Amino acid sequence: MANTAELIKTRYGDPFAVLKAVERAATQGYESLSEDDLFMCKWIGLYTHRHEKGYFMLRTKQPNGMVTPEQLDTVADIAERQNKGYADITTRQDFQLHWIHSKDAVGILQRLQASGISTLGACGDIPRNVVGCPVAGVDKEELFDASPVARQVSDFFLGNAAYANLPRKYKIGVSACRTSCSHPEIQCVALVGAERSADGATEQGFDLRVGGGLSTQAFISQRLGVFVRPSDVIEVIRHITDIWRDTPEYREKRHHARIKYLVHDWGAPKLRQALEERLGRKLDDMPADFQDPPESYRAHVGVHAQKQPGLYYIGAPVLVGRITSPQMKKIADLSRRYGDGKTIRLTIRQNILLLNIPEANVEKVLAGLEGVELSVNAHPVRRSVVTCTGIEFCKLAITETKARSRQIIEYLEKRVPLDEPLRVHITGCPNACAQYQIGHIGMMGSK
Repeated sequence: MANTAELIKTRYGDPFAVLKAVERAATQGYESLSEDDLFMCKWIGLYTHRHEKGYFMLRTKQPNGMVTPEQLDTVADIAERQNKGYADITTRQDFQLHWIHSKDAVGILQRLQASGISTLGACGDIPRNVVGCPVAGVDKEELFDASPVARQVSDFFLGNAAYANLPRKYKIGVSACRTSCSHPEIQCVALVGAERSADGATEQGFDLRVGGGLSTQAFISQRLGVFVRPSDVIEVIRHITDIWRDTPEYREKRHHARIKYLVHDWGAPKLRQALEERLGRKLDDMPADFQDPPESYRAHVGVHAQKQPGLYYIGAPVLVGRITSPQMKKIADLSRRYGDGKTIRLTIRQNILLLNIPEANVEKVLAGLEGVELSVNAHPVRRSVVTCTGIEFCKLAITETKARSRQIIEYLEKRVPLDEPLRVHITGCPNACAQYQIGHIGMMGSK
């Protein structure tokens, strides 16, 4: 295979160039496609299907899980026309569409782009979708609204060719939610909302964690013990990324090419020293009494009052993360009719939220969700199950996941009464896309 950096240099500036070759192959025969062509499709969010030749899985990027009703309608329409009527919500707060035929891929990407949805870097050795708290800006308990910072981080890396050839995928989380619902413990780089007292005043910023990740060898991220101001976030994350990108030994073995191994090998003190050397200054220490939030159920399902008086957000559980076109269209319609017509969010637990619902409209929204089988009063297992794509589409999977998980949940709903959430995570292979290591019950596909 040609050098990845050279491929990116010649093609990343025009993301549709590689797709033109794929589009031609739909009529001329797929034997005309090179391994490089298919490999580069990942950088624009496309993976080939496991079984069906000529079809792709398409992944979007939704920074902080943000979706507008118009974007949701677009995804629903594409799913209805090309995708057998459904999309999957992922553990990185974005969408996966299936059954995208090579002859249709360019047009579909252009439709998504026109609606404000990017797929650049949704797959490949590149920064993935930046996750954050889905109720940032409305949560009564949050330290502050960190979603603008999450968007800034996403915008910095989006289409940035300097970071399009990392050793492997790279996952970032930014949140000031008090329950750390974006799972900073398992992110490559995580910024966690924090406060400190300085000169008699309270200053808001972030605690910095680096080196989390699951897959075949799980690591919990380590705290660097530094306080990062919002204005310094891009600079700090850029230099951390540069350190990892420019350390050649983490490119030698692909199974060892994650920043979690660098942090494990170096340790937090050495990484902090290297970071400060690149910055040319010392970083501020976190207060010695800073503590991580207590263990809690990190989700936002149900009806909750917002910090804005008279407004509520409503979180609907989506069984196994698979949402149908009618469900998406109904949610978009409910947002327009009974909310602000602007604000929908996806969660890392594969659920969906409507924000800014006036109190007088809450029951109308609940009735609308009930009508498309998205009841907020669902069984605790239905509210909290997480599954990956599985052998149905994924080339790496060993077992089927979505249908089997649905069977398990429907069985438990009838037979096991529960008063509190039970996190069931079901993943199709050791790569742990469904994060089986952090569930109350985790199942991993194996032979």
